[in-house]
Amino acid sequence: MSFKPLPIEKNSEGAHRTVGFELEFANVGIEDCLQLVQQLYGGRVERENRFSAKVVDTRLGDFSIEIDLKLLTQKQYKPFFEKLGLDIEHIKLGKGTLEEKIDDALESVIQKVIPYEIGVPPLPVHELEQLELLRQSLYEHHAKGTEAFFTNAFGTHINVEIPDTQCSTMLRYMRAFLLLYPWLLEAGETDFARKNLTSFINPFPAEYSQLVLQPDYNPELDQLIEDYHQYNPDRNRPLDMYPLFAFVLPEKVNQFTNLGSVKARKTFHYRLPNSCVSDPTWTLAQEWNNWVVIEELANQPDRLTQMSKEYLALKESTLIGFEGKWTKQTEQWLK
Repeated sequence: MSFKPLPIEKNSEGAHRTVGFELEFANVGIEDCLQLVQQLYGGRVERENRFSAKVVDTRLGDFSIEIDLKLLTQKQYKPFFEKLGLDIEHIKLGKGTLEEKIDDALESVIQKVIPYEIGVPPLPVHELEQLELLRQSLYEHHAKGTEAFFTNAFGTHINVEIPDTQCSTMLRYMRAFLLLYPWLLEAGETDFARKNLTSFINPFPAEYSQLVLQPDYNPELDQLIEDYHQYNPDRNRPLDMYPLFAFVLPEKVNQFTNLGSVKARKTFHYRLPNSCVSDPTWTLAQEWNNWVVIEELANQPDRLTQMSKEYLALKESTLIGFEGKWTKQTEQWLK
């Protein structure tokens, strides 16, 4: 399966839009991942600690590799021992230190539910095929993905550069995503654990969808961000807009004290796809191609308006089974 092109391939500066991926998985540790990336793309290793490292200066850019938990990557357990007056970094136990023993114990437990993550550098859209080498190599190294165990709520995050930073562009993409969300769940076979057992991809509230899809909803940027935060005061949405909002209006996002750290990026943070690295038939391209459907709809204003009207009408007239009915209707539109 090939990566579909974007309807708008270049940004407002005339450069090719870029895309970054974040892959979550289990059963392949930090050291193996570092070697794997070097073998595929070259580069050299820079270590922050045993749970967080980078492969820099590869032919694609800089890769980050870590276990996806600040308890380990930022050693958040150390203040507890410091309060007890224990310098665990220098207390010897056998051939190692107490800190190393604690790290070993925590990793052995945590790695069964918390994934390792490879962050891929932003690539021009027309170069994404190179990432299938990484996906294939993880499979060959027996990485375990979403489908390997019912509690593996692992994801593939796609960070897509926005074509421009106009408020109207952001609104069109939000509308396209909200309209396609029920279809995307089905087309992407979104994992049960990710939808139902965890809070990693909480759906947008129905009230927010109804607000944004109203034909007369045409906010300025400040109001768009304010409304988004009112209905979505956390990062666990399938399309996380906070990194983009922090890029275009950082002073506004900095007012929100309940979000934790938000890394400003000129991208949509698309968090819905599974990470099925242990499935030999799965590819990054199929997840990417579902995103392209969002892009195509976002850049068809007339269709976007008509679908919004039909969505709101069906929602108002349906007591139960709306998602199934709307998915079938969406399939007709996509044909």
